Amino acid sequence: MERKCKAVAKLLLEHREARGWCWPWLKQGRSLSPKDANKFLLGSILDYQMRAEVAWENARRLAEDILGDPDNLWHKIARLSRRNWMSRRRKYSLHRFVQGHERVWTIGKRVVQQYEGDARKIWSNQSADTVLCRLTDLGVGEQISRMIVGALTDTRRITGKGDVKIDIHVRRVLGRVFWGNGLSLADEGKVSEITHAMHPQNPWLLDRPLYLLGKQQCHAEKPECSSCYLAAECSYHKSHCS
Repeated sequence: MERKCKAVAKLLLEHREARGWCWPWLKQGRSLSPKDANKFLLGSILDYQMRAEVAWENARRLAEDILGDPDNLWHKIARLSRRNWMSRRRKYSLHRFVQGHERVWTIGKRVVQQYEGDARKIWSNQSADTVLCRLTDLGVGEQISRMIVGALTDTRRITGKGDVKIDIHVRRVLGRVFWGNGLSLADEGKVSEITHAMHPQNPWLLDRPLYLLGKQQCHAEKPECSSCYLAAECSYHKSHCS
């Protein structure tokens, strides 16, 4: 298992830069405005249980088209009552779940109360571990908090290491590679354990290539095993495609 962990990690890391990702509103090497920081946090909050590209576009649409691209995005959201915010769910169409719409207001209220409505104050001059704790305390959720910390380290806003965001794509790829079948939500601990064994220096660096493999090739049905760079190490490929 140790040999396989190292081999799979090496292949994933080799493909990380080639399949890079530009995080919306987080441009490396330039100062970050409160406007862009707040939109990034909004997009991150929406990015669960729906397609990522839809979540980020919905964040842009709310902030820019509906609310006029304000610096004080969270103040504009939080000054509404919960009832008023919820009454706008169909009009804004931000998330397919009611709780997905509601949590934008709930978290926004906390950002205003605890960080004066400026998302930058959550992470400015803080360690990755501290930022993760702050995001979790805001109610962002463990997996989205991991993603935000990873994005901030990718763009050199903070320093430190992080963990992969354990989504359906990551579970499927790792489950097939190491055990021959995808993993369920109950297996999150198993995913964390294997990614830490694969790349203990910074498991987060495995996140993007795992996600893209699951989204683009390692489909739930009819995975494209023949063109996958992990095929030689994959238990699923050996049992289903050989």
